[in-house]
Amino acid sequence: WYLAHYVNEFYVTDDMDERKAKMLSLADACLALPGGPGTLEEISEAFSWARVGQNPNPCAFYNVNGYYDKLADFFDHMVTEGFLTTEDRNKLLFSDSLEEIYNFMTR
Repeated sequence: WYLAHYVNEFYVTDDMDERKAKMLSLADACLALPGGPGTLEEISEAFSWARVGQNPNPCAFYNVNGYYDKLADFFDHMVTEGFLTTEDRNKLLFSDSLEEIYNFMTR
């Protein structure tokens, strides 16, 4: 009952691709909290879509206790190796500061 009291809309999708597309169409921003492979896959896809103009929303990782430090280093390595432009890398934030994330997402 408690959750149902606050849910205004409920969407059922046929598959994960449709689910992710629906989430992005409703989102104002994409924020990954520490999580597993599914979280990583979803935020990576959102960022990939942003790079090609299919997702206008900012993307960020909430880097609690350095959880995403190695991933941030890997994105920097992609720039060094020529697989990601510096311009695109700057569109993705890793931060443990909710204030910094908010400012990044609302600029």
